[in-house]
Amino acid sequence: MNGKKLMAMGLVVTLSMTAAACSQKEESAEISKVSVEVQTPESGELTVETSYIGSITPQEQVYVIPKASGTVTEVNFAVGDTVQEGDVLFKIDDEDAQRQLKTAKVGYQAAQAGVTAQTSGARDLQNYQTEEQIRQLRDKLYETDDTIDELEDTLGDLRDAGAQLSGARQQAQAGVDAANVAYTDLQNQVNDLERQKEEAQTEADVAFIDAQLAELNPQLAASKAALDAARKGLSELDAKIASVNASKTELKAGIQAAEDGYETINENLAMAEQAYAITQNQIYPEADAASAASVASAALGVESAEAYVGMFTVKAPISGVVEAVNVTKNGMAAAGNPAFTISNKESMTVTFHVAEKAKNTLMIGDAITVEHNGMTYSGNITEIGTMAGMQTKLFQVKASVKGAGDSLPNGVSVKVYATTQRQQSNLIIPYDSVYFSAGDAYVYCVEDGKAVKTEITVGLMNDMEVVVEDGLTEESQIIANWSSKLRNGAEVEIVSAEEAE
Repeated sequence: MNGKKLMAMGLVVTLSMTAAACSQKEESAEISKVSVEVQTPESGELTVETSYIGSITPQEQVYVIPKASGTVTEVNFAVGDTVQEGDVLFKIDDEDAQRQLKTAKVGYQAAQAGVTAQTSGARDLQNYQTEEQIRQLRDKLYETDDTIDELEDTLGDLRDAGAQLSGARQQAQAGVDAANVAYTDLQNQVNDLERQKEEAQTEADVAFIDAQLAELNPQLAASKAALDAARKGLSELDAKIASVNASKTELKAGIQAAEDGYETINENLAMAEQAYAITQNQIYPEADAASAASVASAALGVESAEAYVGMFTVKAPISGVVEAVNVTKNGMAAAGNPAFTISNKESMTVTFHVAEKAKNTLMIGDAITVEHNGMTYSGNITEIGTMAGMQTKLFQVKASVKGAGDSLPNGVSVKVYATTQRQQSNLIIPYDSVYFSAGDAYVYCVEDGKAVKTEITVGLMNDMEVVVEDGLTEESQIIANWSSKLRNGAEVEIVSAEEAE
């Protein structure tokens, strides 16, 4: 129980003793009405926050370790600098690696030259022309076949579309007919009322008819608009149906022309393949395979040499702030030893520990508040441990805090506030309206102009609000302000908060 609740209970006990001692005097005195402020219970969720001590670490921190050793030729960043992913942090002397890359490129060029020399005279020009002719005819044959399939699919789609449009037109025609009937009926009603208005004998009759016309005229206008829209839709469907029918006719002619062309291409392809079989020269598959392997091996050598050269230029793997630099210009960099430490402080992680009861109420994504040096930061829980610590018996919880930057340094201790209790209720009242006596809670309600002491059963409470589990309804008028004159049965007068003060 917090200090505020203890003070409230002490005040109630003191007031009770004072009221008992003065009861006889009050009974004899004339009682005036007590000015009170009232409110009804509200619905919502009541929460209780618990504070913890947490520690700050970057959510992302990397150690940049070079893969090559050598003399450092340049260092581009110092501790505290901000780097972007891909920035060059430092370079190592790569003279030997560049020579290896040049040697690999020369070997690749030599392999390619060998293939060119081997195949340039091995293929007869006539064979080449025939192969190209066959390839083109096959491509054209496939394209024509695909074109026929596409045209037939499109024709099928148009037939389906025509059927759908016909069905839609029937529905649209029915809609036009229905809209026309509705409009005619409303028009007749308006005309009838206009005639009645002309024959009306009294101003009351005229006013009554005008009121009816005022209701019907907007309906008539809306019905006319609906009828026009339905007719327009029907006209548009007729145009679409005509367009589909014209397209179907064009497609049928196109399919016939494509089928005729397919037969011609197929005959020409057969003749070209026969000519190629007669004029085909001896092919050297084993020589070609050996040449291909030689080129592939040389290409792999170039890739390996380029990768090796890249090891001598060390780049930032992430964006962030440089925390440590362990290399200097003209000094030595050793493969495997951390050269830079980079932390991404766009998002920091706060780690704190909670008891099992609190852990069972927390969920991933729950909001938390971090306080440090008088500043507060918002975050969300990202991880809840499932195993308690061997010594502390507490569960580790981690939360992400974004946008804090350098205002939350790495390793500092902070205060963390997390919601560890919550209760959903239809009856929530202010804490200041609740009284306690001998451990029992009660409030004063206004009934028939009098204060009625009403015992209640309370649930979860914080410094501002209390959940009422029993004793009140949503319509209960609770006295929200304190007064020394309040007692069971006292006559009261409901006023505003300012007047109650």
